[in-house]
Amino acid sequence: MSTNLHIAQLVSPDISDFDRLVVILKEAFAFQDGIVNPPSSVTRVDTAELQWRFERDTVLVARDMDRGGVIIGQVWIEQTPEDAYLYKLSVDKAAHGQGIGRALVQAALEYVARNSTISRARLNVRKELDGNIAFFKRCGFAITDTGTHDGFDQPTFFIMTRDIGRHETLSIA
Repeated sequence: MSTNLHIAQLVSPDISDFDRLVVILKEAFAFQDGIVNPPSSVTRVDTAELQWRFERDTVLVARDMDRGGVIIGQVWIEQTPEDAYLYKLSVDKAAHGQGIGRALVQAALEYVARNSTISRARLNVRKELDGNIAFFKRCGFAITDTGTHDGFDQPTFFIMTRDIGRHETLSIA
């Protein structure tokens, strides 16, 4: 991991921040093309959608301070009455394998623990993505249910959850 990584809530973004987030998302999810069915909704994400989501949800971004603070990763958090839904976790392809995804997950869990009374985190992972499933298991998530996209008669994704303690401090290691 970059020795000078900074993860924080995106507070006052400009259009270039949203453009950068779209690029990271599309590149990070591109490997799923031809693997998952239905295709990932990320294929349709644009700057306007992320701006809309920004008004509703929280986004934490990872910045590489050695590269002038360029955004290299993101995780979005939708807080519901029941849980915190983590989604659109993605890291710049050039920074894969450096622990940034795990750091973003940990930061999201810590954010929720500090800023709400929510005690459970949830995310969805496509059934075909064994590497992603294993990654989230290493982050403390467990498969607790399945879900099915509209128009399909068999489950297309796993629902993974984990408990979060109030004011929990989590290790990035």
